[in-house]
Amino acid sequence: FQAFFTVHGIHGAAWQMRGQYLGGDCKKSCYTKGPGVTGSLMSKIQEYLQSENYAELIQLSRQMIRKDKRAWTDTALKTWLGRRFRNLFINEACKDQTALEAAHSSGFLGLGSDKRPERQQIAERFLRGDGPTEWQIEMPPAQVPAAFNATLLFSPGMLNGLLPVRAFQEAFPALQQKTGLKILRADLHPMRGCQANMADLKAAFDQGRGLNAQCEIITAEQAQAPGDVFIITYSKGMPDTLEFLVANPEVASRVRCIFNWAGATGGSYLADDILASIEDIPLEKAQSRIDSLMKMVSPVINMEGGALRRLGEFDIRTCIADTSTPVRSRFLEEHSETIDQMNIPIFNITGSTTVTEVPYFQIQGVNRLNTFDANNDMQVTQDQAKIKIPMATDLAMMHGHHWDLSYSPFPKAMRFGSPNLDHPFPKEAAATAMFQLAAELGLLD
Repeated sequence: FQAFFTVHGIHGAAWQMRGQYLGGDCKKSCYTKGPGVTGSLMSKIQEYLQSENYAELIQLSRQMIRKDKRAWTDTALKTWLGRRFRNLFINEACKDQTALEAAHSSGFLGLGSDKRPERQQIAERFLRGDGPTEWQIEMPPAQVPAAFNATLLFSPGMLNGLLPVRAFQEAFPALQQKTGLKILRADLHPMRGCQANMADLKAAFDQGRGLNAQCEIITAEQAQAPGDVFIITYSKGMPDTLEFLVANPEVASRVRCIFNWAGATGGSYLADDILASIEDIPLEKAQSRIDSLMKMVSPVINMEGGALRRLGEFDIRTCIADTSTPVRSRFLEEHSETIDQMNIPIFNITGSTTVTEVPYFQIQGVNRLNTFDANNDMQVTQDQAKIKIPMATDLAMMHGHHWDLSYSPFPKAMRFGSPNLDHPFPKEAAATAMFQLAAELGLLD
């Protein structure tokens, strides 16, 4: 049972890695031209990219998308969107004092001062891939319309509500306050399978039930159906959301776009081993002792404030199975084409960390994942984090571990001596950049 908690940063033994990622190769289909996108518009995108005419790119990309839903499959447009998102993120992160302090280097032994411009410090600290070299690019400010009519629906990951903090706990209220955006958190169960969690997503889609931006439960009297939504998913929230869409295709027309943030889209190699390690535990025993086992094995789980209010719904084995690579790979093989034909633009944003940057109780897991991909985020590899279909676009590889990307700093009393639970990654900047890109593209009109 201890091995189950290892993948989520809780005490446990190292386990032998098993299984291979079975996701299909999408190189031939991911970057094709949409059948209705004219060659002249596509050539203009490429021309403006080369000339760095960003003002025209902003307008032309909106024009392309309105003209043809399959415009998202164009290679040049994907390149532009990644560059634009990273620029918006750098702009916003420069406003975050905590991020600036984390990005600032005081030199060897703390001597001297960092002479780099703040934009360079932010880009080099919090972006990987192309991002660190793009700090000098100057673009127009975000082109956000005065009014928009879509709700941000957040689909959280495993352990939702069980850790000392929630994902985007401060970022979403701040985003709501400065933009007026409506934010709804789906009340996904922290530890049950994707099929079971469909009920929570349906309650959010149909009734507006869940939690608000401040993580407060929305009562039946307060709930309002959200209408159209743009979705941000985190970790297991991506598999939950994809399974919900496949089972309920009628709601696809209400989904403006999906931001796949550090998703477990293709499963996790760590989950494969955890699943093998708990197969012999009698289900009745695990269910009846879940409360005491969590207190004993997992001191970072928050047992206060009704965190276990849905104790009877826990299904550990199915939850872990649904994040294993065989299950997720099989789902993608069977349903990727169906998801692509829904014509929902999906934006992949991944994380990357190193063994020295994670909590000490995650080190063994990172070392295991490093045998597959040195750019893992301590939970998933780059391939596992992405959905690879023509309607999906890779926006950025962030520099941060799986928890750092989404969670506020853990309370000092619950860091257990680890220096890497302070989580300096600028979550508000990331959430704002996602909103700005969606709004600029006309997806929230």
